Amino acid sequence: MTSTYQQPAFLAELDRLIVDRRKMTSPLYQRVLAGEASLPLLQAFVIHRYPIKAFWTRNILGIASRIDDYALRCELIENIYEEETGALTKSKRHLETFVDFGRALGLAREDIVDAPEMLPETEAVIRHNVGVCNRSDVHFTQGVASVLLLMEGQPPIVSADGRSMSQVMRETYRLPPAGWLFFHHHASSTDADHVSELEDDHASTARTLLYRFCTTDALRQGAIDALQRAIALRHAHFDAILACDPAGVPFRHDHAAA
Repeated sequence: MTSTYQQPAFLAELDRLIVDRRKMTSPLYQRVLAGEASLPLLQAFVIHRYPIKAFWTRNILGIASRIDDYALRCELIENIYEEETGALTKSKRHLETFVDFGRALGLAREDIVDAPEMLPETEAVIRHNVGVCNRSDVHFTQGVASVLLLMEGQPPIVSADGRSMSQVMRETYRLPPAGWLFFHHHASSTDADHVSELEDDHASTARTLLYRFCTTDALRQGAIDALQRAIALRHAHFDAILACDPAGVPFRHDHAAA
């Protein structure tokens, strides 16, 4: 299969694919952002999203290891450094803030990091991500498009009334600060003041890499195909999480503590 896209149209097509099936088109995210998720559903969200997030820095490192351009490689390394340490934002390792989210929901750390079972849909996402970011027989731009850009180039993740994930966790689910810190860095709002600068920077790096290195029809089509596969796998993963408790009683942290 070949493509006739040139660079501006190619990048616009990637953005269109992401926007058309952005996270907020998922019934899972719609339920969570509406404040209607039950405690079991929120716990399932943490348990089944964690394994994918745990591979994030290793996948980005796989991309970075194949980029000769020093400046662009450094931008990815900065991404990895911040994710693994939280030092640039004077926070903590981002993955640990996601664990803190789960602990605020009553999970023990081992429930999250050593979960006994993994959903097949979760395994499928991980298998795709590891392959496109690390396999020597797959061009690294497939990983840039279907992992880095897909994650960091998402449109704002907001509720119907324009509140960010961190606001909903704080104001609706009434979680303590440790329970919503992760979303301060990893979810955004319609207000530019609330859009995570980290996500913005990483998406810009992804677009630069794709512009510079997806220079043939075959490479452009490969990136588009990989992104389409990743989107389909991710939405199947979201649907599998929602099926864990599709219609439970909405959770409020202060009620659980009472």
